Amino acid sequence: MANEAILRTRFSDPINFGCTETAMEKGTILKLSGARSVGPTSTDGDVCIGVLAREKIAGDGRTQVAVFVDGIFDVQCDHTIPAIALGSQVGMSGANVIKIFTAGDSEDGTTLGNALEANTAEGYMQVMLGK
Repeated sequence: MANEAILRTRFSDPINFGCTETAMEKGTILKLSGARSVGPTSTDGDVCIGVLAREKIAGDGRTQVAVFVDGIFDVQCDHTIPAIALGSQVGMSGANVIKIFTAGDSEDGTTLGNALEANTAEGYMQVMLGK
């Protein structure tokens, strides 16, 4: 995966969540996919839970993965969206790509975190995760 989230500062230890046998790269932004179970984000509006702490290999027999649910991460911005202002809430635009959280978006957990810097173009920016 070319656009994984990159850990800059962690606030606490990762938390274990259940997972499927799907392969996921370290740094994958995860969504809730069931009862305390996670999978990779894929679409606009996914209910984000955190960032995968280490690689998950398909068929390795592991049924749990470690997930950072808070911290500061570099994440990729969606270049098709308006500028993201400092302090804005951001959510998912697609697989591992963030967008600005607008008034029309649902507030049911789709927010990933807050922008710690402004961004006006495609590229990476720092986001603080946490609910």
